[in-house]
Amino acid sequence: MSKRDSNRRSAGADKPARSRLVLVTPDTGDIGVLADDLRLALSGGDVAAVLIGRAGSDADRQSAAERLVPIAQGAGAAAVVIGDTRAAGRSKADGLHLDLGAGEDDAALPAADEDDAAGEADAEDDGDDDEAPSRGDPVTAEIAEMVGRFKGKIVGVGGVRTRHAAMAAAEADAAYVLFGLLERPDADVTHHKTLTFADWWVPLFEVPCIALAGATRDAVAEAASTGAEFVAVRTFVWTHPEGPAAGVAEANTVLDEAFAARSAEA
Repeated sequence: MSKRDSNRRSAGADKPARSRLVLVTPDTGDIGVLADDLRLALSGGDVAAVLIGRAGSDADRQSAAERLVPIAQGAGAAAVVIGDTRAAGRSKADGLHLDLGAGEDDAALPAADEDDAAGEADAEDDGDDDEAPSRGDPVTAEIAEMVGRFKGKIVGVGGVRTRHAAMAAAEADAAYVLFGLLERPDADVTHHKTLTFADWWVPLFEVPCIALAGATRDAVAEAASTGAEFVAVRTFVWTHPEGPAAGVAEANTVLDEAFAARSAEA
């Protein structure tokens, strides 16, 4: 995932395109073990990006970013830090992932230092609020401010619970919109609202989306069947019985199969 290819679909976007894989790192556990697992995962096949999050203190998040960002970048994947502008800037990450707040459309975006850029479930709502937001919309304005601070970087948006919020992110020039809530533990199936959002989004909008898949092979296939440009995985890779490299290899096989199926239907 690059700034260029995450901002807009390529020419011929009406034709099916193969989804690419995004890894979301666990936010707890031994960082040394996670670093080793990430290296293994990235050796298993194509990965577009790694979303790097960490629970704990500012220092914990900073340490995790500094450890994991170079590993992702060294394998050719974009390194995107979740929700911490300082860690993103100081680790020289490729971008920042912003989560909208728990309110229906309120953005709970982290404050950014001036030098940063240089260096439940049922609350989710896919209702009928389809009115296109403007630049004066508060969610759009907050996201646009962060896009401006991280100019030239990938700035993506998640925690989307309404169509209005998703469109606000696009209006603010977010690099991508992630459907599915990162705070929700993985289930064996991809959440039905993730699928609903992605099915709605893909044929209508140029800004790419990431569909957060559940923990099983079938769940990855469900997410890929929407035609989302990117499919994000967590448990499927990190707890794969044959290891993270095998998890990435199998996930890519699923994406290949989903692409073949969608192409045959086109």
